[in-house]
Amino acid sequence: MLKALANVFLIPELRNRVLFTLGMIAIYRIGFWIPLVGVDQQALKDAASKASEGGSGWGQLLDYVSIFSGGSLQQSTIFGLGIMPYITASIIFQLLQSAVPRLQELKKEGASGQQKITEWTRYATVAMCLIQGFMWLKFLIAQGLVRPEFLTASTTLAFYMSGVVALTAGSIFLMWLGEQIDKYGIGNGVSLILTAGIIAQMPNAITDLSNRTDLSLQAGEGQIGIVGILFLAIAFIIV
Repeated sequence: MLKALANVFLIPELRNRVLFTLGMIAIYRIGFWIPLVGVDQQALKDAASKASEGGSGWGQLLDYVSIFSGGSLQQSTIFGLGIMPYITASIIFQLLQSAVPRLQELKKEGASGQQKITEWTRYATVAMCLIQGFMWLKFLIAQGLVRPEFLTASTTLAFYMSGVVALTAGSIFLMWLGEQIDKYGIGNGVSLILTAGIIAQMPNAITDLSNRTDLSLQAGEGQIGIVGILFLAIAFIIV
């Protein structure tokens, strides 16, 4: 296996593709160090940690969304929404292709038709980012996780606009990043971004699972008992 990996770097074109892919993934991870303006990051981190440890619904929801979207809402950065809006838009258009005659016609046109569908998918992605971004910022305000100086009569609108634009731009950039990996890198760009996000979240997920595990037959609230462990093991084997 090590010899096969070494041979990859002996082929110039393959080496360049591998290095390009690694570079794009590195850029993706750097984006998680750019926070949204106005959000109290420490308060958000503490609230998410407390909610997760206490078995709170929204705390667990943030954990699951972060793992499977390639984003990180707990940090509330420009990549907070991840690549999920694009994936959702793609799934919607794939389903509509079997029900909408216009999309069926475009699909039959080949590459040109697919290009048009891709364009519409991008527009739908932007719309979803705007809606999800607005709802996320509204949630942060409701939870008291936004600094007071950004919630005055003269700054609230600016906070919403800057936050929604930043989250939308972040997800669109990830969409573009995935397309560049498709063209100049190795593998499927969106899948690699999701994989990188999942791997980055795995240490926290494993630690959280370890802290919640209770091997007794009567697990407490917020704990995962032996039945839950067996269920996870069976699901892992089947999948």
